[in-house]
Amino acid sequence: MLMKVLKRLSQGARYSNKIMAKELGIDEGMVEQIILQLERMGYIEAEEMATCSGGCDCGSSSKKGSCCNTSNVDIKMWKITSKGRETALTVK
Repeated sequence: MLMKVLKRLSQGARYSNKIMAKELGIDEGMVEQIILQLERMGYIEAEEMATCSGGCDCGSSSKKGSCCNTSNVDIKMWKITSKGRETALTVK
């Protein structure tokens, strides 16, 4: 399941944990745990953002790896590392 999530993230589309959980048939909490494990393993990393880039005018600044939308929900952004990209290419 870990590699399925990595493959999904490597495809470049934006996914919420809820959508990914539904597509993979697993619990949202499981998706969150898998993402944290992928980060610990060096396959993904939090996106460095100097300020909120969501255009939501939330006033958020220097929130590394997250952004606040108009409903005041923190959104974690992830990017695939070179190690993650190489590994995702081998996942069927």
